[in-house]
Amino acid sequence: MTKIAERIINYIEMLGVHDKGLKRAHARGYYYDAKVELTPEGKALLGATERAVIRLSDAPPSKRTPEQFVSLKGLAIHFEKTDSNFIFVNFPYFPFVKRESVLKLMTYVNAIKQTDDWFVRFNLVRKIGQLEGFGQRLGKFASHFPLSTLRKYQTYHNLHYYQTDKDYVRFHVKYEEDIKLYVERYIAPQSIEVLRNDGDIHEIGHLTITREIDRDLPYFELLKTGPHLKPLIEDDIIHLRDEMYQISAERRLNEKKL
Repeated sequence: MTKIAERIINYIEMLGVHDKGLKRAHARGYYYDAKVELTPEGKALLGATERAVIRLSDAPPSKRTPEQFVSLKGLAIHFEKTDSNFIFVNFPYFPFVKRESVLKLMTYVNAIKQTDDWFVRFNLVRKIGQLEGFGQRLGKFASHFPLSTLRKYQTYHNLHYYQTDKDYVRFHVKYEEDIKLYVERYIAPQSIEVLRNDGDIHEIGHLTITREIDRDLPYFELLKTGPHLKPLIEDDIIHLRDEMYQISAERRLNEKKL
């Protein structure tokens, strides 16, 4: 039986909007070498790492949309020494927490594309709104959607919780002249759909981009988080994303061979 991650990738490809040989999401991306300087707290969480690879990206699955028209941006970090990966977006939460909801979303989007019947389209849009109450939270979604199309001068969020030996943490970065890294510490995790303001937030270091590099990491393995952090088993979306990224990488590398 085809697993959900593969079915979602199939639906993305069926839309016919991705560029062959590129990632199925965040197709346009630029890689950079970066110097890492961490505080003692940062080293206790991320390890004593001094170099990183950073990918700055645009969310669409195609390069055809000019980047100056794309406001949803990504920032991914691969810490070299610990072989760990963290992905950030300039959006503070994820609207779905179940992989089945993401699958249904892509099913409905494809059905909308395939039909010319506006009554059917209306019902499909209504079904999207019913997914985890998404339609009831459109105001929340719209009010937090990024407007700036600049990569700099934005806050990027890693939406997932990680367990340490004493608490739970999340991370975010502020990309200004350099990239400032912050930890958010919590007594207990919540859904990645929940916006929180009760975390104990500390700056734990910064990354300085030194040069653009000609490198292409097949994918950022989200379950590789270093020796001190553990992804949550109950976080359905981080496991789904990791599976989807792996499938996407395998397919695009095969496309490059053709």
